Amino acid sequence: MAAKSTAIVAGIALSVTIGAGPVFSSSDRESEGSEKHESQKSESKLYGTVQKIPADRGGLWIVNGREIKVTGETRIKEEYGKAVSGSYVEVEGTNTGKVFTATKIEVKRAKK
Repeated sequence: MAAKSTAIVAGIALSVTIGAGPVFSSSDRESEGSEKHESQKSESKLYGTVQKIPADRGGLWIVNGREIKVTGETRIKEEYGKAVSGSYVEVEGTNTGKVFTATKIEVKRAKK
């Protein structure tokens, strides 16, 4: 509930409204900033040809000139062939600026 107070000071009417609402400490604001930073990650997909793949299949792949970070949690689906250099793939993951971290890589049928 808001409380309203009016005072006349030197011939000037001054009105102040005090309302109830959330109060934030500096740590709350820091948390909000962290959440905002986390939300800058965007889920997306990209399609392209694998140009480079590490022998152990983990680490950085190059797909259409773009670096793709592949982790132990990345699922690799190979229904239409092996994920090798030259394969056409769909990559799903999160994009945070320069780094695209893959959550799933799926080998697609070759484009005709």
